[in-house]
Amino acid sequence: MLSGWLRACALLMVGLVSASALAAEKQHTAIVVGAGMAGLTTAYELQAKGWQVTLLEARPTLGGRSALASSEWIGNAKVQPVLNQYLDRFKVQSVPAPEFVRTPGYLIDGSYFTAADLAVKQPETAAALKRYEETLDNLARSIDDPQNPASNNTLFALDQINVANWLDRLTLPTTARQLINQEIRSRYDEPSRLSLLYFAQQSKVYRGVDDRDLRAARLPGGSGVLAEAFAKQIKTIKTNSPVSAISQDKDGVTVKVGAVGYQADYLVLAVPLRALGNIQMTPALDAQHQGALKSTNYGWRDQIMLKFKTPVWDSKARMSGETFSNTGLGMLWIEPALKGGANVIINLSGDNARLMQAFGDKQLVDQVLIRFHNFFPQARGAFTGYEIRRYSTDPSITGSYLAFGPGQISKYWRLWEKPIQRVAFAGEHTDPLYPGTLEGALRSGQRAANQLQDLAAGKTLDVIKVGPQAPAPAKPVETKKADDEPGFFSRLFGGKAAEKAPEPIPAPVPAPAPAPEPVPAPVAPVVAPVVAPAKTAEPAKKAPAHKPAVKKEPVKKEPAKKDAAKKEAAPAHKAPAKKAEPAKTPAATDVKN
Repeated sequence: MLSGWLRACALLMVGLVSASALAAEKQHTAIVVGAGMAGLTTAYELQAKGWQVTLLEARPTLGGRSALASSEWIGNAKVQPVLNQYLDRFKVQSVPAPEFVRTPGYLIDGSYFTAADLAVKQPETAAALKRYEETLDNLARSIDDPQNPASNNTLFALDQINVANWLDRLTLPTTARQLINQEIRSRYDEPSRLSLLYFAQQSKVYRGVDDRDLRAARLPGGSGVLAEAFAKQIKTIKTNSPVSAISQDKDGVTVKVGAVGYQADYLVLAVPLRALGNIQMTPALDAQHQGALKSTNYGWRDQIMLKFKTPVWDSKARMSGETFSNTGLGMLWIEPALKGGANVIINLSGDNARLMQAFGDKQLVDQVLIRFHNFFPQARGAFTGYEIRRYSTDPSITGSYLAFGPGQISKYWRLWEKPIQRVAFAGEHTDPLYPGTLEGALRSGQRAANQLQDLAAGKTLDVIKVGPQAPAPAKPVETKKADDEPGFFSRLFGGKAAEKAPEPIPAPVPAPAPAPEPVPAPVAPVVAPVVAPAKTAEPAKKAPAHKPAVKKEPVKKEPAKKDAAKKEAAPAHKAPAKKAEPAKTPAATDVKN
């Protein structure tokens, strides 16, 4: 009797231990929404950690905003370490870039210039570009920590100023201003829609990064090749699965796709903010997140590939890499086609892209081809076709990449890095150092996977603070350097007037968007010709100075409302403006495309 009772107790204990072991070994489940590069990375990393993952993609294809280019210029391991790690892991081969494509060029009124050419043939323009770069470098030096750019009241105030106001104070010659405007709008958005603090922060991140490191190799097949490599590793991918609703409770999450529901322990949303705004969340997002969905600025960009059976440009120019135009051609680069011939990739961005929204695809291509033909008369005879991606009007993107507008860092900086209960966020817009880039998307996917692992382990994740972390002193303390001007804003804006004590910053007033650079009138009839502005010198703007107050607390003003609109869709990295000193890299991993 006693032995039977002992045997029963032993069996009970074995059962309890087995149940406990099974519970401990229970496989975690996750749903990842969005199969762009961030979502693919998240799903791959979670699966590698032993999770059961379902990847849902609204479109029929993977890769999200991966670029249209059939080959892309990518950075080396110094500036894009995460990208290069995955290329090595998946054995995706790149081709070293020739030296002549590793620095930007300029197409000025149809003539191609390298930086060296410009110094000889247009010394005034070259000198103005150098002055701009030096001033930008001084601005970048003002950012101590690029992961907390608004760390004091002086820097906080820069978020109330747009980049166009800052450029106006430099009084640049017309051609130089046109080229600089084009560079900024190609990499971010229209200067008038861009926060000066965000521009300074990004300049700090890339300070000291050489252009040669940013275009160190060519990736045949473009970033789509990397997307395919990820997809081969992921077990469950469901395309044509647009998510309409998400609900979460203490036990898990439920995702609605049409009439079908998917359940999991945790969820990662790896979609652009505009697409996220179309998903019903239960419980609903708080007011700050809702505000970010509605107002965070995205740059506008349309990308066009013109295909030619033979190159039609001057072979001596060897035009390639990034080429910035002072006319309606925007930013372009030339690449060899995979099956012979040559392609020209053209990025129409900023207000130039906004103006073209009334055109259909064929009309838009005709307008671009007309301008290209003006400079290269053999273009029409060698033209064989085109491809186009209109990110600006794509309902799931409505833009290209994150580009914080004035006042938006103050409100939304690093907002999407912290999970909300069982939901984490990924995407280029969630990476503080490399937003708008392929590197940033990959980094965000790694971070989101790690966050889910921590949540499943019961860890509490730290809240990421926004804005100044401590009250500022009554007067900013400047450490005088040999190359410093009298004060921060004197160096920022220059001129005698700027050496006076700063005045209180007024409430920001929405600045009207400047007219885009002159676009030559069409030289051949098209279905609906552009009514282009006359080709005149771009006037230097004289907007009133926005100077910050020197007060004990941050200036609390409502930022100007900006048009909401904004990867993984241009070249594999968004090359930044040229800067000079090693980039400050976070303790985690690290790269707009």
